[in-house]
Amino acid sequence: MLWVVLIIVVFIIVKFAIAASKQSVAVARQGGMCFKYKTLISYILEQEPRAKLKESAASVEIGYCGPSGCTSFFIMQTFGTVTIQWRVDNMYFGKHQIEWKFDENTDQHKMIDKIEYDLAEYQSNIMNKYK
Repeated sequence: MLWVVLIIVVFIIVKFAIAASKQSVAVARQGGMCFKYKTLISYILEQEPRAKLKESAASVEIGYCGPSGCTSFFIMQTFGTVTIQWRVDNMYFGKHQIEWKFDENTDQHKMIDKIEYDLAEYQSNIMNKYK
């Protein structure tokens, strides 16, 4: 019985690894993450020109650390979906994170609009706690 469970687990892991590899190849064929999401990445970099960018086969990390903390955006391509995470670790306001999921073909300007709106609302709620 244990062998059956082990075989099933190995099969699932191999199947996932193959699918992840196909995903990376598909993104590479589209020019890579920086090319595929250039509008979104350009917008993020305009907000903080000193931010550093790191690209892998299926993700991009854009981050900046200053005197009071660090802010990062992670853009990850996964099986037809793009996941965007915003993370902040600030010495005054603590740690915060928001995550968005969009279909990979969603207009990037619509992604930006949603991210801008959600961040403004979230930050407003944080600031209201300190009034």
